[in-house]
Amino acid sequence: MIALVVLTIGLVALAVLLTSAVLTVFHFPYAVDAPGSPNSVAAREYYQDAYERSSAASNNGRFLEQEEYVAKARAHAVAAGIPRIVADFAKTAGVTSGRVLEVGAGSGLLQDTVPRYVGIDMSSRAKRFFHKPFVEASATALPFVDDSFDAAWSIWVLEHVPNPEQALSEIRRVVRSGGCVLLRPAWDCDPWAAEGCEVRPFRELSWRGRFMKASIPLVTSRWYSLLHSRQIRFVRTAITSLSGKPARLRFKRLIPNYEKYWVTDSDAVVSLDFYEMYLWFTSRGDECLNVPSRGALIWGAPGRRAQELVIRIRK
Repeated sequence: MIALVVLTIGLVALAVLLTSAVLTVFHFPYAVDAPGSPNSVAAREYYQDAYERSSAASNNGRFLEQEEYVAKARAHAVAAGIPRIVADFAKTAGVTSGRVLEVGAGSGLLQDTVPRYVGIDMSSRAKRFFHKPFVEASATALPFVDDSFDAAWSIWVLEHVPNPEQALSEIRRVVRSGGCVLLRPAWDCDPWAAEGCEVRPFRELSWRGRFMKASIPLVTSRWYSLLHSRQIRFVRTAITSLSGKPARLRFKRLIPNYEKYWVTDSDAVVSLDFYEMYLWFTSRGDECLNVPSRGALIWGAPGRRAQELVIRIRK
């Protein structure tokens, strides 16, 4: 009887280990930046259109949708406490009088957080929202000299950048040593968001969409995450340590939907992990100001982490 119990426990443990190994391989972030700057024409047109004036857009009947895009984005940011979070960051970082850059400034909701503010966005039409300096530019090619800013922030933007590591390099380049960066992309964007699997009935979905919709309760569960998230972070840390070089930023590529905005981040092009970005900065000697330790991030409970990544640049 005892032998049977031991055998059963052993088999269960083996099954868990094998499942964990398979899920770790399956969910491992394999993608890195592609050569060049692959911002698509569709993406640029999408964000240009999103910030178009309603009077001009009314000719094609889309002004209500466009105005709704801006209104929803602002309401979502306010509901999530973004203005307060950014204001607290400015005080904590001591940059209430410093020169600050916002990467992906959108409709300019945060431009009055600090006096010396500069906003950039890939959409030239966003300029109509700004009474402070605004520059049309890509996050992957910031038109500023090195060490131009005392701080920078980027909110819900990097998940829409096809080459996010290049964007991080540019942000790090233009912020002086000792300056601070606040990053809050939408972490771990769902691969089913583009199809709107969560909000659409099964009958409207493709076979792939139906499978994804049925699996959502499983793959979003804490137990499922326990089988691979910590393991991936441990492996990524080990690889970086053994290489003796700064970590590459790894992520998962997504297929965005620029036709129908079903849910938040239907238009995301990459899925970013909090620890990956933490590892990218700290492996370059930068200091994370709002995370207790690397070990806490690796072995802490999945999903229980800060939403913002606050980094002090050390060049």
